[in-house]
Amino acid sequence: MNTSPLIDTHALACFVCIAESDSLTDAAQRLNVTQSAVSQTLKQLETQLGTSLVIRRTRPLRLTAAGQMLKQQADTLLGDLRRLTSRVRGAAHQGLIQCRLGLVTSCSEVFGSRLIAQMDDRIEQLTLRSGLTPPLLQSFLNREVDILVSNDQLEEIDGLERYPLFRDPLLLAVPESFNFDERLPSREALTALALQHPLIRYGRNTHIGAMTEVALRRMGLLAQVRYETDDTHTLMRFVQDGHSWGIISALCLAQVAPHTEGIRLLPLDNNRHARHLHLLARQAELGDIPAEIAALIHQQMIGPVLQDLQRSAPWLQAEVLQPEC
Repeated sequence: MNTSPLIDTHALACFVCIAESDSLTDAAQRLNVTQSAVSQTLKQLETQLGTSLVIRRTRPLRLTAAGQMLKQQADTLLGDLRRLTSRVRGAAHQGLIQCRLGLVTSCSEVFGSRLIAQMDDRIEQLTLRSGLTPPLLQSFLNREVDILVSNDQLEEIDGLERYPLFRDPLLLAVPESFNFDERLPSREALTALALQHPLIRYGRNTHIGAMTEVALRRMGLLAQVRYETDDTHTLMRFVQDGHSWGIISALCLAQVAPHTEGIRLLPLDNNRHARHLHLLARQAELGDIPAEIAALIHQQMIGPVLQDLQRSAPWLQAEVLQPEC
C-alpha cells in the first residue's frame, strides 16, 4: 500500500519561523541559512501537501487558510516534540535543544545576559524575546514563546505552571533641584510636588503606566501629566535634567542604576503600589527548566540586583521585593 511521506520536522520548524517572520529574508536571517534554502523548503512543503501555504505578494507575509492550519498544528507538534526531548534528555541529565523565553523589556535588560550565562550548561539554545506585555502574552498563547515572565498569571488558562518571582513596587523619582520636603507626611509632600511641577510617566499602553494612573487615583492626587514615554532611559533623563518628576518601578530603576546622579529615589505611598511578576510555562513541556529559571530570577532580584538598587535607594529592603505566594 502506497502512503504519503511524513512531513519532516525540520521543514515544520522552518515553516513556523516563516509564519512568524515578515519575509522569507527575515526568516532566513533568524534561521541562519540562505533565503534560497528557506524558499526551497517552503516549495517542497507546498508540493508535498498539494496546496499553497503562503501568499507571497504581501508584506509582511500572510498565510493561506491551509497555511494557518499547518502553523497551528505545527506549533502543537513541535511543542510535543520539545516535551519528549526534555523528558529523554532529562533522564540522561542533559540539556534542552531550544528554549524560547519571553521577557518584558525591563526584565530582559536586567536579567537577560545573566540567565544566558547561568543556564548555559542546561540549555543548548536560549532565544530571548523582549517587548511590552500584551504582544508577549499573545506570542505565548500562540506557542511562539515557551516560557514567559509576566505580571498577568493567565489564571483563565488551564495547563500552565506558574512561579512567583518578585514584587515590583512603584518608586518616586524627583530631581534634587526640586523643593521636596521629606519631613512632611508622604502624601502631603507629594501633593505639594504635584502642584508645583509636571509629571512624566509611562504611556497608558504599558502596565507601569496603567499602574501609575491607578496609584495616583487611589492617593487622590491630581498630577500635571505633561510628558509620556515608553522608555525608562528617556523618563529618567527627563527627571535628571530637571524637567519633571516621575514614577518608576524597582525593576525599571535596575535598568538605569547606578546612573541616577541628580535624582532622589523615594518610596511612593509607603510602597503600597506594586506589580507582581510571575513565570509561566506549559505543564510538563520543559521539565524542571521553568522552575530553575524562576529560582535564578528571584535570587538575582533579591541579591545582586537589590544591591545595585540600594546604591540609589538605600531604604529599599529585600522584604519589599518578596513575592506573594
